[in-house]
Amino acid sequence: MFQYFLIGFLVLAGCFDLRSYKIPNGLIVIGMVIGLTASLYSKGWQGILESVFGIGFPIVLLFVLHQIRVLGAGDIKLFSVIGGMIGPSVWIVMLNSFLVGGVLATVHMMCHHSLVNRLKWFWNYLLTCWRTRQIIPYNSGFDQGNTKNTIHFSIAVLIGYLIWLLERQVTV
Repeated sequence: MFQYFLIGFLVLAGCFDLRSYKIPNGLIVIGMVIGLTASLYSKGWQGILESVFGIGFPIVLLFVLHQIRVLGAGDIKLFSVIGGMIGPSVWIVMLNSFLVGGVLATVHMMCHHSLVNRLKWFWNYLLTCWRTRQIIPYNSGFDQGNTKNTIHFSIAVLIGYLIWLLERQVTV
């Protein structure tokens, strides 16, 4: 039952993201509270522990990607809401989402005829990090208002979650 709530939640978050490249913190808080409540209701205190792990895991794992400006904070918070609902299995949703995100980004860059330039840019970024022995913020142009090199990753998160649900239905 809560998986359908989560689909609706992710669609709503995606709408906000599509409109403004932002996901409201109030929406995230509501999702986390519902996730914790659902976990307590369905599994008791063990569910709360799983939920807390599911909330914290994406934050810890993806913090560096946010720091170097590859992933937005809202996307990480979406993974945390999902983790609050499904617990440790959030890593599978994350993996699915990054695979989907890679496909979406490739298609997006092909449509904007920027795939080769962005790959060169990324290669130079990696070389700069290697040479300086520092991880520096990645410049996609988003901070300057250029969104042509940016995808709405919340869509990839939604699709990644739907794939996870489908995988669970097939294996059951």
